Amino acid sequence: MHDRHADDHDLERGLRGLIGPGASQVSITAALRARDAARPTEEDLARAETELEIVRRGWQPRDPLR
Repeated sequence: MHDRHADDHDLERGLRGLIGPGASQVSITAALRARDAARPTEEDLARAETELEIVRRGWQPRDPLR
């Protein structure tokens, strides 16, 4: 029989390792995999170049933004 409570406990422990105080319980390999999965693709970067406008705090454009 599958113990759902044990699964929930393992999931909660993993989440606490990511967001809780103190040392992380996530392995280095898992952290590196997560970093690589979150890394933008070349397509993401190209799209950002054309679609994003970066406005610095307190900066006022000379011309109205699009």
